[in-house]
Amino acid sequence: MTEKKSETRLQWARRHLRNGYIIMSTRGAVALYGAAMRELAKLIDSPVGVFLAPRDLLRDGPRFLREQGLRAACGAVLRQIAAQYDPPLGRRRNPINDPLRQAAISYYYTYELTKPDGVVPSRRPVNEMDFALETPFAFDEGPKRAHSIVAIVHAFYPDVLPLVLEKLHNVPGALDLCVSTDTAEKKRAVDEVCADWRKGKVLTRVCPNRGRDIAAKFFGFRDVYADYELFIHLHTKRSPHGGEALARWRDYLIDNLLGSERIVRSILSLFDDPRLGVVFPQHLFELRGILNWGYDYDLARNLLKRMNIEIDKNLTLEFPSGSMFWGRTAAIRPLLDIDIDFADFPPESGQVDGTLAHAIERSLLMIAESRGFEWLKVAQRDLYPMGHTLLPVHSVDDLAEHRLKVFQPALACVDSNFHPYATPIAETRPLLSYPSRNDRPRLTLLTPTVNPKQTFGGIATAMKLFSALLAELGDDFDARIVVTDADIEPEAYATLSGYTPVPYAASLDAERAALVDANEREGGRLNLRANDFFFATAWWTAEFALAMERERARYFGGERPFIYLIQDDEPNFYGRGAKSSLAEATYHHGDQTIAIVNSEELFSVMTQKFRFRDAYYVPYELNERIGERLTNVAREPAMLVYGRPAVARNAFELICAALVIWQQRDPIRASRWNIIFLGEDFPDSLLYPVQNATVGGKARLDDYADHLSRALVGVSLMISPHPSYPPLEMAEAGLATITNAFAGKDLRRRFDNIVSPARLDPASLADLIEDTVARMEPFVGAIVPRQRPSAPPADATRRFDPKTLAAELRRAAASPLYATGETSRSISASTCEIY
Repeated sequence: MTEKKSETRLQWARRHLRNGYIIMSTRGAVALYGAAMRELAKLIDSPVGVFLAPRDLLRDGPRFLREQGLRAACGAVLRQIAAQYDPPLGRRRNPINDPLRQAAISYYYTYELTKPDGVVPSRRPVNEMDFALETPFAFDEGPKRAHSIVAIVHAFYPDVLPLVLEKLHNVPGALDLCVSTDTAEKKRAVDEVCADWRKGKVLTRVCPNRGRDIAAKFFGFRDVYADYELFIHLHTKRSPHGGEALARWRDYLIDNLLGSERIVRSILSLFDDPRLGVVFPQHLFELRGILNWGYDYDLARNLLKRMNIEIDKNLTLEFPSGSMFWGRTAAIRPLLDIDIDFADFPPESGQVDGTLAHAIERSLLMIAESRGFEWLKVAQRDLYPMGHTLLPVHSVDDLAEHRLKVFQPALACVDSNFHPYATPIAETRPLLSYPSRNDRPRLTLLTPTVNPKQTFGGIATAMKLFSALLAELGDDFDARIVVTDADIEPEAYATLSGYTPVPYAASLDAERAALVDANEREGGRLNLRANDFFFATAWWTAEFALAMERERARYFGGERPFIYLIQDDEPNFYGRGAKSSLAEATYHHGDQTIAIVNSEELFSVMTQKFRFRDAYYVPYELNERIGERLTNVAREPAMLVYGRPAVARNAFELICAALVIWQQRDPIRASRWNIIFLGEDFPDSLLYPVQNATVGGKARLDDYADHLSRALVGVSLMISPHPSYPPLEMAEAGLATITNAFAGKDLRRRFDNIVSPARLDPASLADLIEDTVARMEPFVGAIVPRQRPSAPPADATRRFDPKTLAAELRRAAASPLYATGETSRSISASTCEIY
């Protein structure tokens, strides 16, 4: 093996000074401070990992220090400072996203697989960002309708049962009672206590002493649940293993669930929402430091696999600790339906972790979410010390706002970290989602940018098609534009004034037309509706669309296609590697993809290579504004070159090399010709030694039309099957145009004034430039008319028609969604891809 050469101290210092200068000059002193903190974290611990805010040192520092060690604690503080002062990639902060930064939830988390003792660590929200509803509510409307309810109680300690029954009298209306215990002798005591129960029927049973209260409540009364819409799980908990710290746990749970009739009425009113599956108490504060997977992860994962639910430890772990909660029978149906019996639980031996019962407890909310249900937490202010995390409910309207903070889906990816190895594929930073309660259909455009200075032909085409489709959909659909790769500039907000600027954060999602800056990913969520349809404009936005559709199906069920505007065979943009593979993978989702392919040539290539649910082509048409501005003026000895050094497929280097060869061997004629590079701003020093050349950059349409009206020769290469606009625009404007052919593409079929080199090398291109210039020079001062294009052969029924596609989207929006409680879906957390 070759030994890796180590970096000397001088090299290390020079590298950091150089990087510091770049950060200082481009992002300022504050960002430099943040970057320095990140480097210090790297030296002490790691550049990535958990975060610990300095303000939380007194409260959380001792526990963190005890569990993680000094180096990890120092690293967590430094990483928090770095993230605050220098966000990853150094992006400036859009003030529209201020609510995102204020509401972003931080987590305790480590990518460490296990602790030294074998415990699997969990992802948990930091204490000050773990919210619950305050009960009782400030208003007392109670539930709008009566629910059939059963209380299922495991009474291992029958002497505690009278206390439980006393609290159950706070449930208004009828309440049937199911009580289990583990011996016949205890059952007699239970029967005696229950003899005076007058609120409903009573059923008592003896269950084996396996699986503690979990097995008894779920499987000892498995046959009972079908008769009831709602249930409450309770048990006569004593927690002898916890000592004094956990002595109040049972009373804390019961009081938060049944402390008064007003509390119960408040909780039952929540179940008027048919999508609510579970309500449970906020965790006992003394437990917060040990809420983890423990030794239960593999048990829970295998259990959930039996219900077609896939998880990973990077998901947020949330569960009703203490296993007392209110629930909806439909939300736990998958657990009741699998083949589990008491024999599957180990014999009782005082276990405190690592059993199937503990795994079931940690899996409950994931099971409920897999059925399309949500959950909420509640607590009384006098029972929980972090009062600012308890959200008071003064009206029904408050519940919708508070849900955004309390319900943090356990099956949804929340990891927005950007990892060092992913730097070459930075555009794939994941978009995170949050389920919206707005049922209106919506079409969402996913685009890298909307800034006028960055809007080239491809994005302009996407915006045009998106607008045409929205016009056909009319009031039936809402609209949204999500920008993924560039901060939205003020000019873009002004241009798109019909859209409401909204932050990349979970919200009530009420806007009819929204514009979202999702370039700043950290801590944000994209609202996701049951009838969201996505319009992708590049391979990585197609990846986002596919991920969002998986998330949408998990939240709401059903299948929805996405629209993929294909403007090139994008894997060809890169050498063989990660990007080319990821790009090509987006073309292999045929059943979900409605492809809109830009040009007849590319349509032919892509539909031969890949299978799509439906596919349409967009025929070439000269931009309307350019066409209006073309004028019949005397032509000048000018050559337009589409020159974009940053875009490899435009072969900037090849064009410059050919121009140098032509100019140096035909200097007299070349001296009479001006060369204008359009398409991208770049330093003119890159052109040397090309003579008589200027950089026009990204010209305004009016200026571009003027150039087209005056020039005689155009050069524009595109090393791909897409014809691209510039050579076609040049040819239609009357320029003798030099462009290349490619597999499936020969633009000479469109215009007689297009020529292509036999070989694409500097010498061959120089020969063609020389011949073309010599041929066109006699037309200097003349009027050269606009040319008419010939359309290549194509199936007219496949031509893009917004009316046809709008009808297809309306049909899809009307197709069935997931009925809450259905069992046929396979749920995966695979959208939590870590790049």
